[in-house]
Amino acid sequence: MESVRIVAKASGVEFESLFDPRPDAISDTARRTLRRWMQGHLDRPHPQLGRPGPVCPFTGPAIAKRLVWVGIVDGTDIDQDRMRTVVEDMVDIFPTLAPQDGAGSALRTTMAVFPDLTDYDMIDAVHQAGKDQFVEMGLMLGQFYPGCAEGGLWNSDFRPLDAPLPMLAVRQMVGTDYPFLVSRPNHLSAYLKQFAPAVPSLVRTDIAERIAS
Repeated sequence: MESVRIVAKASGVEFESLFDPRPDAISDTARRTLRRWMQGHLDRPHPQLGRPGPVCPFTGPAIAKRLVWVGIVDGTDIDQDRMRTVVEDMVDIFPTLAPQDGAGSALRTTMAVFPDLTDYDMIDAVHQAGKDQFVEMGLMLGQFYPGCAEGGLWNSDFRPLDAPLPMLAVRQMVGTDYPFLVSRPNHLSAYLKQFAPAVPSLVRTDIAERIAS
């Protein structure tokens, strides 16, 4: 039985389940490295995390349901335009992934991994440029790479985005993302639109501006 692959239209990158149960499904080094990091780090407690539980509480359930999709973008000739194209492809792919509703829908994740990339500033630049658009769509765009200095929510000395490979990840916005969005009015307004739909848009905007100011 062959694993299911999704070929991105613009970039041509192939996305497939990272946790395909077949023993021969994950043969390349990048995917093996990513699996070890997710299972051995994200899905485990950490003494510097600042709270109990695993580093990412969604990782374990997402692994169990095989809802982590990964595309490997090999090569050193990657520029920001190429990276943005891959990210835009993830926007198109994400809504097609099952399940599209219910509790499991919040566990879906797509990752674009750039194993040969050494200019990590490019990851930060593409993340920063695309974050507003993703938040408006009810999605979260995350950046990860070796040595990422972004501090943790519960302990500023913890580095949750320090990963063995440079990558950009897309997932659905969830209610617990509030602390990551409260500092910018447009992000908080998008959060309220997602989780407080009964609140009129003008009121949402006012609340967001007051809280973020």
